Amino acid sequence: MKKLSIIVIAILTTIFNASSQSLVNVKTKKFKTTSGIKIEGQVGFLEVPENRNNPDSRKIKLKYVHLKSISDNPGTPVIYLEGGGGQITWEASNPKYLNDRLEYLEVADLIFLDRRGSNDKALTYIWKGEYPQDFFVSEEKANQHFQKVASVALASFEDKGVDVKGYTIEEHANDVNDLMSALGFNTYTFFGFSYGTHIGMTVMQLFPESVERAILVGADAPNQALNFPSHLDKHIKTISEMVAKDSSINQAIPDFESFVYETMKKLDENPVTVTVKNPLTRKEMDLKIGGFGLGLILRLDIDDANDIPVMPRLLYSINNGDYSILTWFVQRRMTLAMGIPGQGINQQLASGVNAARWSQIAKEAEQSQFGNTVNFPFSAVKDHWIDNELSFNSTEPIESDIPTLFITGTLDARTPVEQVEETMKGFTNAIHIEVENAGHEQAQWDGDVANKIIPTFMKNGTVEIFEAYYSDIDFIKLTGEATGHPSLK
Repeated sequence: MKKLSIIVIAILTTIFNASSQSLVNVKTKKFKTTSGIKIEGQVGFLEVPENRNNPDSRKIKLKYVHLKSISDNPGTPVIYLEGGGGQITWEASNPKYLNDRLEYLEVADLIFLDRRGSNDKALTYIWKGEYPQDFFVSEEKANQHFQKVASVALASFEDKGVDVKGYTIEEHANDVNDLMSALGFNTYTFFGFSYGTHIGMTVMQLFPESVERAILVGADAPNQALNFPSHLDKHIKTISEMVAKDSSINQAIPDFESFVYETMKKLDENPVTVTVKNPLTRKEMDLKIGGFGLGLILRLDIDDANDIPVMPRLLYSINNGDYSILTWFVQRRMTLAMGIPGQGINQQLASGVNAARWSQIAKEAEQSQFGNTVNFPFSAVKDHWIDNELSFNSTEPIESDIPTLFITGTLDARTPVEQVEETMKGFTNAIHIEVENAGHEQAQWDGDVANKIIPTFMKNGTVEIFEAYYSDIDFIKLTGEATGHPSLK
């Protein structure tokens, strides 16, 4: 009965929106890979209402690129949705990145779609007040600032005629299905990364008859919009075990986990000051960094295989009065206090969290040294934002019999293996590939994953290789003349 009601909703939604979307500014274009292979393609925009439930909402345009397969007998077309900020169409014009997708084009057409709001300046509010110098001192201070910014941002969006309620997983899912329908594809394979999987699973729920297969890398289900602090705690233990095996640093840092918490405690007791450059004014400014600031940096960067190698040195240098690496990370993340991306905040909060999950999150946050850092800034404005309504309960676990390939890095703390296993309980036809030593950003780029596992699944819904290994983690030496990051030269 549940599946039937979802199908009815999808059919009614399709009928209602049939005349509200169209392709505009469509042009044919040829693309070229670094290996010199030419790809025929089409570039255009999907024009849709900002909020399909509001007949007076403004029209917005979403850029797409349709790359034609180089196969003489292509299979089901694949639509790819990026995570992060949501822009992906630029990849088609980059010969190197296009070359990395070549194995997919040998199987089927590949469509890139930029997420709604990903390139809309009207949806970004920039804080006009003074930069809060204590933002990185404590979670409480950061929450207070973000709540203040959110209140002013919402008023600004309203003044601009922007309907923030138009940025939900349901609207994203409708964009995907509208585009594929407009391109003439009744069925397709969905390929999503990170937040792209959040949208993908919504497409699978609302339009199950349209999705032939699904590829979900770094899977984040709609009912997992807010995360458990214990996942980050467990990840710190994993990194600690890796550090303990490295003879070049384990004598100085015999217990990385304890070292992290001791360093955070020191910063809580005596915040340090770093000098950074304000991206807006280009002027130097001093910021205080407490345990929360370090914890926020770890939460954002300690599951990226590009940053993991420098983490022991980051902690070691702080304890030895050298804040150069810390400054590099603060410079990278200080924009968190400088504004609000309306679409990014709303789409996450619109997915919601049920009472039981939030209660568990709150309980774990009290026990974790990191508090509720894993959910910042969403936790800060959860009760200070607009109310959103979806046509389905996004806080319930997803159920699907669509053939689905899950790919997860074992060093992914944002969408960890245990979270994906939780999601897979509702999938009756799923395969899970765990990529050893891959972080959140790296899992899909492992050689076997990109060149063999994903193309094979695209072709016939099965895989022949079930094990993948990204690369060794080589921790940076704890001392040396170089400063900053990432290379430490």
